[in-house]
Amino acid sequence: MFAESISGSPSPAAVATARAATDVVDGKIPLSRACAMYNVKEQTVIQFIIDSTEYDTLQKSARKS
Repeated sequence: MFAESISGSPSPAAVATARAATDVVDGKIPLSRACAMYNVKEQTVIQFIIDSTEYDTLQKSARKS
């Protein structure tokens, strides 16, 4: 879902997952409420957060090289 969200034309589900993950990571709302609000699964949001963190870490690492 993360890869799709950064593609040129993400699906509505990918956009909703990204929004839910952003709200959770930013501490705006709890995971369960974000999932209910955006109608996405908790596991999908958790995986999105993991994938985006991994991507950010690799990008930072590549910039240092």
